Amino acid sequence: MALIKDQQLSLSHAATPQIRFSDWLNNGPDAGDSVLTNGEDDLPSLLASANKLSMIAIEFEAFGDGRGFSMARMLRRDGYQGEIRAVGDVAMDRIDFMQRVGFNAFELRDDQDAAQALTKLGEVSVHFQPSADGKGPAYML
Repeated sequence: MALIKDQQLSLSHAATPQIRFSDWLNNGPDAGDSVLTNGEDDLPSLLASANKLSMIAIEFEAFGDGRGFSMARMLRRDGYQGEIRAVGDVAMDRIDFMQRVGFNAFELRDDQDAAQALTKLGEVSVHFQPSADGKGPAYML
């Protein structure tokens, strides 16, 4: 699996965490400093614990599940500075939108081309929503 991190193909990077956020909560901070979460996890608990984590991998289990977008946006809004990695069903046509809400790493499936995925970043030049990247919507320009 290829990984795009900070708008570059990453050849050396930390593995995607295997410990689920709910298990990390039960085991405490000694369980590590990175977790795997999804829309089923308790968001207020994740936000309260985020400053103890260096990486939060948000799993997209299905294309239609957009809760990961909200999770990333709320983490960035609350000041989380660590890596937010999109894993699972990471569709290339959504990577630009994922970046705008706060994701800075994308784990691609084996059937996806990393070079093509890189071209998706910045592909949409006009947005109508505010974002985590500080770029305002087009109507405020």
